[in-house]
Amino acid sequence: MTQQQKKILIVDDKSVNRYILSGIFENEYDIQECADGSEAIEALEQGGKDTAAVLLDIVMPTCDGFAVLKYMKENQLQDVPVVLISANVNDENIHKAYSYEVADYIQKPFQEPVVKRRVESIIELFEKKKQMKAKGSP
Repeated sequence: MTQQQKKILIVDDKSVNRYILSGIFENEYDIQECADGSEAIEALEQGGKDTAAVLLDIVMPTCDGFAVLKYMKENQLQDVPVVLISANVNDENIHKAYSYEVADYIQKPFQEPVVKRRVESIIELFEKKKQMKAKGSP
């Protein structure tokens, strides 16, 4: 699978954030945008295992990021790395997010080069873990 075929799911209720994040990754990945958690769950139902990473906001109307994390945990999608990108930074949310085994947490406003490097590093790490697991390594 080439990197171009890999998909990044961007979940944020603010279209400007989805636009910026899409622009960071659109040359290397297929991008799927969702405006809330319900759309994200739908997208994951259709192709969660083929998703290279999920960039997820926490606070969204209707269905928040924690509902998406709960869905992913209940449906064995922990092999898909999740990077939370949120302006709502407080200890309770961070601890709750890490209890769902998110890969990283990036605070808004974000710096594009930092987001790109951290997300690509996480994708690479998760890919290597999958390869090791497939080879039977612990």
